[in-house]
Amino acid sequence: MFGYLRPEREELRIREYELYRSAYCGLCRRLGKDYGIISRLALSYDCTVLAMLAASLKGERSCVKTGRCRVNPMKKCLFCDTDGEAMHLAGAVTVIMAYYKLSDTIADSGFFKRLAARLARAFLKRGFGKAKKAYPDIEVSAKEMMQAQLAAEKNGSGIDASADPTAKMISSLCERLAEDEMTKRVLSSFGYYLGRWIYLIDAADDLEKDIKHRSFNPFIAELKDTPEETAEFCNETLNMTAAQLIRAYELLEIGAYKEILDNIVYYGLSFQQRYCLFEKKRQGKKKKRDMENADIYELLSGGDGGDSYYED
Repeated sequence: MFGYLRPEREELRIREYELYRSAYCGLCRRLGKDYGIISRLALSYDCTVLAMLAASLKGERSCVKTGRCRVNPMKKCLFCDTDGEAMHLAGAVTVIMAYYKLSDTIADSGFFKRLAARLARAFLKRGFGKAKKAYPDIEVSAKEMMQAQLAAEKNGSGIDASADPTAKMISSLCERLAEDEMTKRVLSSFGYYLGRWIYLIDAADDLEKDIKHRSFNPFIAELKDTPEETAEFCNETLNMTAAQLIRAYELLEIGAYKEILDNIVYYGLSFQQRYCLFEKKRQGKKKKRDMENADIYELLSGGDGGDSYYED
């Protein structure tokens, strides 16, 4: 997973943010229990969203407790203490995707990155074996996705074909969260466009780096006369994908975590697009933190919160 599925903090109420953090920390604990302490390094925002979505659709209740952070024992944290299927599923997906992501790094990167990835994959191998045994169909789907992705990149495929492997993998993953056929169809569509959006935002975010290193990126074939026009094109492509994603999402009956998932779908995706396409290079990471903590409406309007984030 890529880590782009995050809530817009400014739009979250305190209790919603605490519930989100408890799901994040709860998944971290589940990873440690199921796959060992090293697997916690693979923890991602995307798989936290998967855990919340699965819990919502399966009707699992979240029991929030206070404890010590296992990574930083000096820090107290809220965590979701549940043994439901949602956390087990999200944990397995986290480990499987991390393993294949490391395999991809080994295949495509330079000597030092390959060396680091080989070491990390070796530590993760035992956990990967357990996840593969528990969810063999997910492991097969992830493997097929990586192979299809490699073939698409080797063939210099366009935007649609390049995004298709990730989209299909997330589609099949979401589809398994429901029992009845109607909900499965909705989740299949939602997962497809979610996976497509994840792939495309990652490609758009890496565009400048991929041009510099002459790496494959489906947006390179669509470069416009100026970087600004290219960013606008990427944004329009992502907007069309997000629109389809939202249409499917609105057909789902979400239980627990609804407010957080609504935030991610309606606010989080657009925030990531604004940051990755228009603000990252000019403002840097510090400005991203400022945007997350400040009043977004003041920032957009150029009010008392500081200079406007958008030029006229």
